[in-house]
Amino acid sequence: MATVAYWLQRQRKPDLQNLAAHVGMKNYDTMLKNELEVALDDFLRTNQSQLQNDPSLSAFYKRLGTPVKRESGGVPASTSVIEDVKKPKQRRQTIKAREELAPL
Repeated sequence: MATVAYWLQRQRKPDLQNLAAHVGMKNYDTMLKNELEVALDDFLRTNQSQLQNDPSLSAFYKRLGTPVKRESGGVPASTSVIEDVKKPKQRRQTIKAREELAPL
């Protein structure tokens, strides 16, 4: 089964039918909600060049792009300097109680 945009899945069936009429889809009246989601997704992706400037579809096309992984921190990994690497701290030693150290 094709992956359907999450934005379409969140819409109610009457909203999807209105959207289908707005973009010029045909034969959507008898479709079930899941079928309508898949058909609308396919139609909107196929006709993206004509429909992407429509304000009512901006939410669909805004989320259509591939997510980009952001780098954490402010320094890109490729510019890191070896001197910046922290050395592991030495393990703490336990101190024996004074009673144990005193001779009997």
